[in-house]
Amino acid sequence: GQGHETSFAQVAAEWLGLPVADVNVIVGDTDIVKIGGGSHSGRSMRMAGTVIVKASDILIEKGKRLAEIVLEASVADIEFSDGAFRVSGTDYSVDLYTLDRESRTRADLPEDLAGGLSVIESNEMHTPVFPNGCHICEVEIDEDTGVVEISRYAAVDDVGRAINPLIVDGQTHGGIVQGVGQAMWEECVYDSDGQPLCGSFMDYGMPRADQFPFFVTELNEVPSPTNPLGIKGAGEAGCVGALPCVQSALIDALKPYGIRDVPMPATPNRLWKLIQQNRPNTAA
Repeated sequence: GQGHETSFAQVAAEWLGLPVADVNVIVGDTDIVKIGGGSHSGRSMRMAGTVIVKASDILIEKGKRLAEIVLEASVADIEFSDGAFRVSGTDYSVDLYTLDRESRTRADLPEDLAGGLSVIESNEMHTPVFPNGCHICEVEIDEDTGVVEISRYAAVDDVGRAINPLIVDGQTHGGIVQGVGQAMWEECVYDSDGQPLCGSFMDYGMPRADQFPFFVTELNEVPSPTNPLGIKGAGEAGCVGALPCVQSALIDALKPYGIRDVPMPATPNRLWKLIQQNRPNTAA
């Protein structure tokens, strides 16, 4: 659900000059990849994008050495573009797929060039990078019920270079909903015997589509200097911005009552109680 197969394939296809449809992304197969750290902490494209680029560069260099033999030319004269190796100044060329077949069938190749055109590469990243953004929302609170309507919501996020802006946009939408859910509805409630009272999604305060307006989202792409694609984290941008944004909006709306703090989750019942406790005594 994170769009990895699409965005990872885009990076590989762009770097190797191949159609995206020619790239097959296999995930979760430990016969192929035996180590991994999982997808978390806004790391997927920063880690995977970088290792795909590193592996692609090594594959191209290996392909040039193989093309040197197949095309009978000096490796210094071989150029790579659009998925093929060409001898400079000539029309002699060979594509990646043909080189792979040659690598599997020719008997006169060095051991490290035989058996298929493939490489294995790993990547570790230790230099942090810090994305940034700005989220703004408008809320209206019904004083008689404590029910909140989110009237408008806008977000601008810097995710570095966006490989697939549509996927980033979708992640931002989901992240906003997640952050608002934590701020306003989601709570684990137990009775006096320690039994959970919200053991199903029928009882748990889960955010739903009809509780939100259409989001206005934009990207401010400031490339990261820490990886070759200029990528920063994007997966957590929505929830990181939404939670304090909504809480700040609620507190701002309740300022006339002298309220300066709203505990999370800001459920209608909790907001109604705060309003009643701080409502001016009009009877006098």
